[in-house]
Amino acid sequence: MAKKLSHDQKRKAKLKKRAERGRRHEVMAYAGAKYQGDEYVPIVFATENGVLESHVLLERSLTDDDVEEAIESLVVQLRGNLAPYPSKEEAYDLPGEPRDLIIANIRRNWLNLLDEDGRGPGRDDLIGVLRTILGSVELRRDPGRESRGYLNYLERFLAKMGVSVRVEKDESGLPPGPVEDAKALESKPETD
Repeated sequence: MAKKLSHDQKRKAKLKKRAERGRRHEVMAYAGAKYQGDEYVPIVFATENGVLESHVLLERSLTDDDVEEAIESLVVQLRGNLAPYPSKEEAYDLPGEPRDLIIANIRRNWLNLLDEDGRGPGRDDLIGVLRTILGSVELRRDPGRESRGYLNYLERFLAKMGVSVRVEKDESGLPPGPVEDAKALESKPETD
């Protein structure tokens, strides 16, 4: 006959299992269909486009773990004290750490969802979409720490939708530094 575990023993076993997996998740992925409806498409698009922009800016060096870490961190921030949206000009001052770059690009893209009064999607909707994307990351992840299964899927999916992200090169033929000039994502080649 199997011995029943106490609540504390179950909790310790769960923590041990998480430690064995090599990471601890504070945010659980959402597997439901609620945030896949038409009304959430603009939020999903803005969020995933921010992820892809970050991946391109960092010369496609991000991993699925980087994306997962950034999204989990953003959910935690949304649940707590998230700084207000930056102005549109300040939104292009992007940090250099992958997690912070992904968060900044997602939030910059969310600026496009604000109405004339500066109101955008609700916090719960943003969290729901982020948790749904976490589910997509888990689903498309390849085995190993350097997985880019989700990122490769995302780039192909957005390309089918007609979305292409590239870094424009400056006069010297070199791309700008990945965080020094995020406006390069939107710039067009100059014609003489």
